[in-house]
Amino acid sequence: MEIGELLKKYRLMHAATKKAWAKNVLSPSFYARVEKGLNRISADDLINLLHANKISVIEFFEQLNPHDHLISSEDRALRLAANKAYYNGKRADLLKLYNQIAKGDSPNKEEHLMLLNIYIAIIDDDYSSIDAATLENMKNRIFVADVFDADTLKLYCNCISFYNLDENLIISKRAVTQFKNNNSISIQKKILGIIINILIFCIKEKRYQEVDSYINSAEEIATIPEIYFYKTLLLFFKGLLQYQEKSEEHYLDQCHDVIRNIALAGMTEYSNELKDFLIENK
Repeated sequence: MEIGELLKKYRLMHAATKKAWAKNVLSPSFYARVEKGLNRISADDLINLLHANKISVIEFFEQLNPHDHLISSEDRALRLAANKAYYNGKRADLLKLYNQIAKGDSPNKEEHLMLLNIYIAIIDDDYSSIDAATLENMKNRIFVADVFDADTLKLYCNCISFYNLDENLIISKRAVTQFKNNNSISIQKKILGIIINILIFCIKEKRYQEVDSYINSAEEIATIPEIYFYKTLLLFFKGLLQYQEKSEEHYLDQCHDVIRNIALAGMTEYSNELKDFLIENK
């Protein structure tokens, strides 16, 4: 079911008119076109609309069905070239591809250029060159993805800080559900990295009710040497959350043990960051 169809279903269940359902989030005319699939609602507006109508965002997105998108051979070739250059950190190749697409007439030209802009910014670790419209388009591209592939997952990992917590809960739950049983070490690292970031966001915003499913999913991933660091971090955040719930000192001791072990492994700067996080949030 598409977003517009599902919004209509909820609206009819509540016996609301389109004008009443749009609240002050969208104009009634724009909302009517969203229901018909003629207008695309932004991630921020959708979250606000669901909140205004007291609809659980998690429940809403669980009802969206995956759908396949037909990709032309030209688009597929451009995407593969962009991904290859990005994975190899070849900024010059990305710029060359950008100029090639900018001069061409691909039907998905704007989307390709947007993705290349994001890839270049990630390599440069500098997002100041990305305008607000491009950033919003990129956010929506990941936000509405029903099924992740390795490319979208990596893009989300790099851009997770662009989203607010509610958006991250929706996106991350899909990603974790899809990939938690994947045997690829690279995928497991990304999923554990996402989970750890979500735990950090939830702790900072005191949204403790959201964390259990993420911790359970992380613990279902078998511990192997390649992901030991991530599992060690999980012990830290799990200990902190248990201390906040039960106020028992041995959970704090668990956190301090993790900090010491990370420092002994030579990651002094990161251990200091964990120490500061513990002081601020215990």
